[in-house]
Amino acid sequence: MRFFKLLMYCFLSVFILIGCGGPPEDNPLLKEAKNNFQEAENDSAIVTNAPVALKEAEEALQESERLWEEKAGKELVDHHAYISKQKVAIARETAKLNAAQDEVERAESQRQKVLIKARKAEAIAAEKRAEEALSQAEKERREAQKARERAEELAERVNKLEAERTERGLVLTLGDVLFDFDKATLKSGGERAVEKLAQFMKEYPNRNVMIEGFTDTVGPADYNKQLSRRRANSVRQALQNKGISFSRIQVRGYGERYPVASNNTESGRQQNRRVEVIISDAEGNIDERTTSD
Repeated sequence: MRFFKLLMYCFLSVFILIGCGGPPEDNPLLKEAKNNFQEAENDSAIVTNAPVALKEAEEALQESERLWEEKAGKELVDHHAYISKQKVAIARETAKLNAAQDEVERAESQRQKVLIKARKAEAIAAEKRAEEALSQAEKERREAQKARERAEELAERVNKLEAERTERGLVLTLGDVLFDFDKATLKSGGERAVEKLAQFMKEYPNRNVMIEGFTDTVGPADYNKQLSRRRANSVRQALQNKGISFSRIQVRGYGERYPVASNNTESGRQQNRRVEVIISDAEGNIDERTTSD
């Protein structure tokens, strides 16, 4: 009886040992590797950007599962499960890296588009500036041409007017022979000269005149001064009669002052008995003499 109990105990021990020696019902590392792979497989970014690493993870997982099903040793099963987990981790990082690289490439492409657009805009702006510069140059050329034409026209009109160019501007001189003796009344020759001057002033409305009267030294100085002013006023009145505004005409009477010749000869005195009409510049300005009454 005692021998029988001992024999039963031995059989039971062998059965328990045989049962304990089989594969466990579950492998935590393999299970974790499966979960990791499934998450990665469901991640479109990983599938798109790291297909090679994901495939390697799948192969390692399949090898681990095969060893588990064949009841291979735990260390070998765990080894391949661990490799699968690492491959999944590599796939995740590879996906991030490739996604970042794609973003860099997209950004670079966008930058190139922006640069091309900016260069195109710059080229268009440069072309526009060139066209504006050309247009401005053409405008300046036309203005210069018009200025030359005006200058030529003015020169022709001055020649017809018989005016002289001086430091003070254009000067038209009406000599003593255009007035009655000792009078301020213009003769017909003086009227014709004033007619030319009035026509000139109408054609050049920005031009003003200063009329200055002078005499020789014969007779009292006060009388001569009054006579010179009356003659200057006579010319102004003639211009006004021909439609020239009073505001465009200034009058001075200098009498015996500012002679242009000697008063010791009849010829010199005749030259000093005169009326000078100073024509302004294009802006209407006339320089005064050093002194004026």
